[in-house]
Amino acid sequence: MRIAIVDDHSLFRKGMSSMLRDIPGTTVVFEASHGQELLDLLDTNPVELILLDLEMPVMDGLTALPLIKKKAAGTFVVVVSMHQEDQFIAHAMELGANGYLLKDADFDEVEMALDAIKTSGFYFNDQVSKALLSKLVQKKQITPTFQAEEPLADREKEVLELICKEFTTAEIADKIHLSPRTIEGYRNRLLEKTHSRNTAGLVVYAARQGWLEGWLT
Repeated sequence: MRIAIVDDHSLFRKGMSSMLRDIPGTTVVFEASHGQELLDLLDTNPVELILLDLEMPVMDGLTALPLIKKKAAGTFVVVVSMHQEDQFIAHAMELGANGYLLKDADFDEVEMALDAIKTSGFYFNDQVSKALLSKLVQKKQITPTFQAEEPLADREKEVLELICKEFTTAEIADKIHLSPRTIEGYRNRLLEKTHSRNTAGLVVYAARQGWLEGWLT
């Protein structure tokens, strides 16, 4: 997997780059110190995954995220930040992030995140994303704003629940006795119905409908 690391602290970039060298199949293509530098480098250095800090000079991560998605739509973005407040995580998800890691994540979690991105296209660990999304629902800080043109069928809602619980496509298929291709079809239909851009958007959609709290408790 071709990776770019975007952070304004050189020591962090070097440490992350060193860590990634120990994960088979990963190559750090370039490092950038802010969002604008990243966007410029993407013109001649395409990557599959961007590890993106949030708080940076010139152009921060939250500003860069939608521009990345527009410029390189097929590129995965995992936010790596010291900010663990719920509003940062939820907003990054809404902007199209495929995952969220805290900067104190250990090697095992980083490796797990990369594996999850490869297999399912997203990664949100239980401690950060699920707990904080549940709190958002409980505090009613997320209000339903996504409106599906059609209501979800029972099977679609069942698949959505399993996606939110971080089951892979193969695991969902095995659990409800359908083929992986059929599950991918359900996932694509969910994206269409909920007007979501990725799996992270589906999680936000579920939270805004008030379903996530019950599913994850």
